[in-house]
Amino acid sequence: MIAMVWNELIVCYLFLAGLGAGSFLLASVTGWLSGSTKKIRLIGSVVGLATVAVGTLLLMVDARAGLGSPARFFGLVSNLGSPMAWGVLCLSVFLVIAAASLIFQLAKKKVPKFIDVLGMLCSLGVATYTGVLLGAAKAYPLWNMAILPALFVVSAALAGFSLVSAIAYFSARDELPSLTFMPKAEVVLPVLVGVLFAALLVATAAVPGDSAHAAASLSVQRMLVGSFASVFWIGVVVCGIVVPLVAGVCRLISKRRDVTNVGMIGYVASCIGEFAMRYVIVMAAVSITLGAAF
Repeated sequence: MIAMVWNELIVCYLFLAGLGAGSFLLASVTGWLSGSTKKIRLIGSVVGLATVAVGTLLLMVDARAGLGSPARFFGLVSNLGSPMAWGVLCLSVFLVIAAASLIFQLAKKKVPKFIDVLGMLCSLGVATYTGVLLGAAKAYPLWNMAILPALFVVSAALAGFSLVSAIAYFSARDELPSLTFMPKAEVVLPVLVGVLFAALLVATAAVPGDSAHAAASLSVQRMLVGSFASVFWIGVVVCGIVVPLVAGVCRLISKRRDVTNVGMIGYVASCIGEFAMRYVIVMAAVSITLGAAF
């Protein structure tokens, strides 16, 4: 049995995997759009492959497997009853598909549609797995399996889309108008993040059982008014929801719907918010000791 260590390292994995999944999802979606998006597609593919590769390495280190003990790592992957095994397989398939897509692009050849489809599915799979990995740890009520995967998928899309758009603002600005769905997505995604996060807090606070309810309530309290309040209110609420939503609304109601400096602020805030969200969800849960004051 390989033990996970729930610390800042796993937060970095969750952040990078989500960021990469969202970035490559956008890259794969561009294959179905009219108009020129070759540079944006390349940006999303490079960012997606690089960030998920680094995140996978961090996951292996955190699981204490693979680098120093290949036999243990093989044992992990071969145990298909373990969420970790399915996660590693999902990450591996993602990396292969992302690399294949990138090779086609660098060779200046059209990426086959089936690779785009697999790319979208793998991106959603990796983003979902980041939530499943936490949800499988039953000891922490905050990690609600019913809500957390959906929250991580939506926030990954928001951050990944934002990072690719921010890079494209400087290196492929002429292609940004081809992403016709982005003005609406920049409004819808922050709203969904806010709704799902609120649902997570409500569901956590309502966990039944004396000891479980005490731990769940304390996690929520630490997040809202305790030691993690500044990260939650500034990082998650302001940077991860409010600023991107305001920037998205400004773009949506503008006549030209071009990306502006306000939009860039929203993109940067989205990435900060994704990291803050994963940090507070992990640390507010694992720091709980029943009966401890916050």
